[in-house]
Amino acid sequence: MSDIKVIMRSLKHNLDLIVDYIEDRDDVIYLDYPLHYNVGDLLILLGGIQYLKEKNINVRKFLCVNNFKVSNLMKMVTPKTTILCHGGGNFGDIYTNHQKLRQDVVKNFPNNRIIILPQTAYFQDEKNQKESENLFSQHNNLIIFARDSVSLDIFKNHSPHSFLMPDMAHFLYENLPSYSNVSKTSLFFLRKDIEASASQENKKSNNSYDWDDLILESDEKQLKKIKRIMRLNKAINCTRIDDYVFKLWSEHIDIVINRSIAFFSEYDEVVTSRLHGHILACLLNKKSTVINNNYGKNQAYHKLWTNQLADFFEE
Repeated sequence: MSDIKVIMRSLKHNLDLIVDYIEDRDDVIYLDYPLHYNVGDLLILLGGIQYLKEKNINVRKFLCVNNFKVSNLMKMVTPKTTILCHGGGNFGDIYTNHQKLRQDVVKNFPNNRIIILPQTAYFQDEKNQKESENLFSQHNNLIIFARDSVSLDIFKNHSPHSFLMPDMAHFLYENLPSYSNVSKTSLFFLRKDIEASASQENKKSNNSYDWDDLILESDEKQLKKIKRIMRLNKAINCTRIDDYVFKLWSEHIDIVINRSIAFFSEYDEVVTSRLHGHILACLLNKKSTVINNNYGKNQAYHKLWTNQLADFFEE
């Protein structure tokens, strides 16, 4: 256990370096927070919030894809504003709405410091990658953090200021609720979405789960309520309502994440094709076996950061 703690604390402290790139700690805007129930993305957000709080960084506004408008952002941004873009695994041409948000920011705020928090990059189409490189490389104040070496090679063509950094969720280490109710052996936590790979098929069982299995009807109702408020706000365009929405959402995701932690805590080990199924297991000091996703994200992350903490499965 002591070796696990040393490795996990080291990964957490790697993230300390990010704050050095923020130009004014009193003038920060955070974009593209996840308004959905991929708990992995929510863990990234919670780690980011915890990080910003501990580093005494004043975030003046949190915005997501649903309420992001360039025209509104222009009213908020000062010459000293540092713009943070949420991390994760959506840089590229699979999740186009998130990529478009980043493109809009890079195009419209050419002089502001923009920091893309730890991301994995993947492009299905080489043409899309070249177009992305051409756009991002024109910005002269762009910092990009890569979660793996493959992504770093891509990001170096987007910005010369690209660096390796572990996932923001690692900042939650030793800062999560603890449950001592282990009663089951192996949790099979396997993707059901477009990133699922053939490698996970022989690990499937009648008792395999994914993030959506942890979401309740009451959660869906809360998300619909929040999106309804956002739609209504489009008519009046009140930025204070954006703050209210983020408050509602951040309070709610604490409940969802705590439920997920309690669920994982029931098991002695985790077998997963979800990167954050693996990271959550690590945060809880649990054994895990990592299965690749369909384009190698999990393997690349495991190889660089967590190979001493988990076995890797791929056939």
